[in-house]
Amino acid sequence: MENLGVDNLGVDEDENPCVGICVIGEDGYCEGCGRSEDEIYGTPPAPTPAPAVTGADVKAG
Repeated sequence: MENLGVDNLGVDEDENPCVGICVIGEDGYCEGCGRSEDEIYGTPPAPTPAPAVTGADVKAG
């Protein structure tokens, strides 16, 4: 079990189910509020794809 701390990012106190027992169990859910890490911390953004290289980008040499 990993203690990840209390997270209130972008959630009003009235809506936040956090009870201050922030321990993620082996099942992947918080033992205090029952949310997953994605629900607590949000899903990380997808990486920005690198721009494609076209023939115009390659200089003949």
